[in-house]
Amino acid sequence: MKLRNKSVCYLKKKIVNKGADGEKYAGYSEEAVKIEATVYSKSGQLQEKQSGNVQLYQKKLLYDEPFTITNENGVETYWFKEKAFSMAAGDGICVYSTADQKPDYKITAIYPVGHLKIVLEKI
Repeated sequence: MKLRNKSVCYLKKKIVNKGADGEKYAGYSEEAVKIEATVYSKSGQLQEKQSGNVQLYQKKLLYDEPFTITNENGVETYWFKEKAFSMAAGDGICVYSTADQKPDYKITAIYPVGHLKIVLEKI
């Protein structure tokens, strides 16, 4: 089944930065990868029971591209050979922001059921 009503989003990889005092903190790369996916609000009793929290700040993204699953440093990573990029939980997604801005959502879970069902949480 082909997805319709696709929106343009931008994926930014999670990176670890070091501050001036030597502390490590999470950030996102400046390089953005353009993806086209269907975005909708996550709602419903079943989805609320699955995640156990309020759905107001969550979205679901459906992405339909061939992928392979790899395990990099204990993190399940989804690799897209045709587009030459990967995504994993913790990466940032620019849903309503542009490619040069900070991501407004982060990936909390990825479910490989038919399409990739990606759960997003507002940052």
